[in-house]
This record gives sequence, structure tokens and C-alpha cells, in this order.
Amino acid sequence: MRWLGCYKGVAVRVDDFLNQLGAVRRSSRGWSARCPAHNDRSPSLSVAVGERGLLVKCFAGCTIKEICVALDLNESDLFFDSLRTPRQRTVLPQRLRLFDWRTVSKDQLHRRDALDLRASRTLATATGVDLSPMSDDETNTILNAVADAYADRDFADRLDQAAFQLREQGIREERTRYELRRASNS
Repeated sequence: MRWLGCYKGVAVRVDDFLNQLGAVRRSSRGWSARCPAHNDRSPSLSVAVGERGLLVKCFAGCTIKEICVALDLNESDLFFDSLRTPRQRTVLPQRLRLFDWRTVSKDQLHRRDALDLRASRTLATATGVDLSPMSDDETNTILNAVADAYADRDFADRLDQAAFQLREQGIREERTRYELRRASNS
């Protein structure tokens, strides 16, 4: 768990911050909880981990200042570098991005489509071309374009296979995580 900063002068972690809130539940982007700044019956506070600290938003309209006052915090305490010296704050490690197999697979399929379309157009244009009246340079240019088109088709096929394998692996991993979560909740 990442360090949050100071809480009443003591270094705390994100889970310690969440323990100060009520009805905390995991959400797709972080956590939801009851807002401490108002009488919240259903969780309206969203908490997420950003690159430099906690991202806190009350959908009922409470400000960050009101939320921090209710928790006896300063707004600067929401940043991970609040324990660092000013010189140390300038150099923060980059946050690791999670691998999104859906986006990568979709990008591979788009690139495959573009390559396949370009190859098809080149081959359709080159079909039936009479090379006899052309110079050697013109003939080489056409033959190189046809060779490139076949190479594009070959690469498009490999992209298609890679995208399929990536989707297959991603779905398998998600299914495993789902089954483990379901088994732990039982």
C-alpha cells in the first residue's frame, strides 16, 4: 500500500485513510464511502489513488476543504509527497500503468485492418499491369510495391493472431480472477 502522508502528524497509509470513513466499498476505480462532511446515508464520496496522491470527490457537493476539516486533515495531506522535503517532491517515481489487453488488442486489429486495406488496394492496382513498355526502374518500383503488399498482408495476419492470443489470455485471466473472488466470497 502506498503512503498517503501525515494524519495528525503521524505518517499513514491509504488504507488508514479509508479506515476513517464509513461504508467503504471497492469500486471500479477505487473506493466509495460515506462523506464525513455531511450526513451521508448512501456512499457519495469517491476515493481513488492518483499519480501524486488521493483523488477525493463528494458527489453531494462537499468541497475537498470540508472533507479534510471533517477528517482533521490538511488538503496537502492528500498528497503522497507531503512527508518529503521540497527538493524530494520534484522527483516522483512514475506510477505504473496497468496493462490493458483490450486496448492493445483493439489497436492491433485496427493496424491489421489498415495494412490489409493498403495491401488489397496495391494488389488490385497492380493486377493486369503490362510491364513490357516500362523501364527497368518503373518495373522495379511496381514489383517492390507488390512485394511490400504481400509483406503487409503477412504482417496483418501476424497482428490478427497476436490480437486473438492476447484476448484469449486476457479473458482466461479475468475468468480465473472472477472464480477466485467468487470462491473467496462463498
